[in-house]
Amino acid sequence: MTYGSRAAFIEYHESRGREIPGTWDNDYINAALLVASEWIDNIYGARFSGQKTGGFDQVREWPRLNAYADVPPTPHLFPDDEIPDRIVYASYEAAWRQATTPDSLQVDYTPGKYKSVSIDGALSVNYAQFSQVADIQTQIGVVDSLLWPLLTGPSGIGSSLSGGTKRT
Repeated sequence: MTYGSRAAFIEYHESRGREIPGTWDNDYINAALLVASEWIDNIYGARFSGQKTGGFDQVREWPRLNAYADVPPTPHLFPDDEIPDRIVYASYEAAWRQATTPDSLQVDYTPGKYKSVSIDGALSVNYAQFSQVADIQTQIGVVDSLLWPLLTGPSGIGSSLSGGTKRT
């Protein structure tokens, strides 16, 4: 199961002035939609409000029970059988990236070496150095913009530093 359909994916992108390459057949677009739907669920799923309507065995994160969009002046409650357009549009944006650059949503990360800073006799700090947040996870601005009203908890914007401290 995917969020959205191949036909709607094509219409969505063509309405934005993007031309679908002739090499993207039905199977290719459907595969990109599947990867994009899985990516959205894996990256954002824990921060969606409510619970899956079909419980643990439900494949996709949507539809959901008690799901809402946090938009002023009052939250919008979604029907239990509805997948918000924002989820579908976000999948089309992610699928475009996947179709354009295969495996771009499935970037592996290998932690870099730690650097140590020590204050003599008091504290030492280890920092992992990343060249950019994209080294940790793929972020797509338009997807973040589409999904932010549906998310609860932290925004997910990463820091370029991570590590730990210890007393010496």
